[in-house]
Amino acid sequence: MGRVENLFIVKAFASQPFAGNPAAVCVLTELPSAQHMQQIAREMNQPITSFVVPELDGTYTLRHYGPTNPVEICGHGTIAASHVVYEYLGHTKPHIDFQLATMNVRVGVRDKGFELEIPAFPCKPVVDVPCVVKFLGVRPLQCYRSFYDVIAEFSTEDIVRSLKPDFSVPLVNSIRALLVTAKGSSSDYVYRVFAPSIGVNEDYFCGSANGALGPLWRDKCAKNELLGYSVNERGGPIPCVVLGEKVRIYGQALTWFSGTVKFDACA
Repeated sequence: MGRVENLFIVKAFASQPFAGNPAAVCVLTELPSAQHMQQIAREMNQPITSFVVPELDGTYTLRHYGPTNPVEICGHGTIAASHVVYEYLGHTKPHIDFQLATMNVRVGVRDKGFELEIPAFPCKPVVDVPCVVKFLGVRPLQCYRSFYDVIAEFSTEDIVRSLKPDFSVPLVNSIRALLVTAKGSSSDYVYRVFAPSIGVNEDYFCGSANGALGPLWRDKCAKNELLGYSVNERGGPIPCVVLGEKVRIYGQALTWFSGTVKFDACA
């Protein structure tokens, strides 16, 4: 019959239906091969598919895959995995420890949601990135480069909301995602995230982007506690605290679907 595993579709950064960023969460007894996980993520066709393996020491192995490529750090995938661990796997501690491929992440359980510390990624101003201007169709006020991503800053929130990228224009391979941002009218900053390199044209509500946006707007606003806002149809507010080399973000989550998958059938 093949191996049957538990599968969940979770809306991260959501406190009500039809909001937030969806993630598939597969709970396994052991990690399959990287190729097999990528095949499953492509089949699930969610912005991210997260694979969770409970370990004997009370920690959890965690891997994230987009539809076309693996993703090392994923805020909404980690929030979704935390929701599954806490709601369905009998976890009662006030924190959850995940083991990623290159780092460990601790998630706090707080106020019906989850508090996640991600690495802070300093940003350096760069001259215009030609592919970014062609991709967006508008010249940014300033571009920045962080460890993973390129940030395009605009002068107003309205410009960020109105952007209509041309997804036929390829971004250079070194850009995991393009973050577009501006000062918010009712928040410290607004943002959108475009990540065609991992098979996600627009990420509905990206948490890890705040690892770069938090330090950038901390310097601009001269304060550590910030309120970001993901401005698209499924977005919303995200509290963000810059703590030296870490950025703390908070989000709730809802289960959209739970069931089982015949794992070997995906091979």
